[in-house]
Amino acid sequence: MSSNKIFLLFLLFFSLIFTNLAISETIKFGSSVYEGEVKKGKANGKGTLTFSDDTTYVGNFKKNKPHGKGVYTDQREVSYDGKWRNGKLRVKLNKKTRRIIKLSVEEGQTNFFEIRGTGQLITKWFDAEMNAEGNFVLSKKGKRDFESEKKQLESNNSSSGSGGSS
Repeated sequence: MSSNKIFLLFLLFFSLIFTNLAISETIKFGSSVYEGEVKKGKANGKGTLTFSDDTTYVGNFKKNKPHGKGVYTDQREVSYDGKWRNGKLRVKLNKKTRRIIKLSVEEGQTNFFEIRGTGQLITKWFDAEMNAEGNFVLSKKGKRDFESEKKQLESNNSSSGSGGSS
């Protein structure tokens, strides 16, 4: 055999071993249909999720959730492209507010908002809602979580500030 034929057989053999031969399958959920790569009976890898309202998500999945690069297109044909984590895409509205688009194979799409904390809680985000004037304010849950975090922070600061006596 010539060296070219041996090289081609070698290349073919290793490409079969090291490539992921994923099989496209269809999985039906409560409000959606998934078509794409499946692992252990769950949407995993590249695929398309079509909801009952004809909105779609095309991209990567992990354990039945959009995870990684993907694009969600809503009913108005508006596309949301980005890196999804555990079924959620965070869309920055401004420095203090972001919209969370959550996709679930069972429930479809839901939206909610979050506001950045203030002071020492600036790295935390809390649930928000739009008030009658069109401004974003903390929701009841957001207020509760903010106060809880604030108390936790004050508790940590007071316990670390009580040093020894002379």
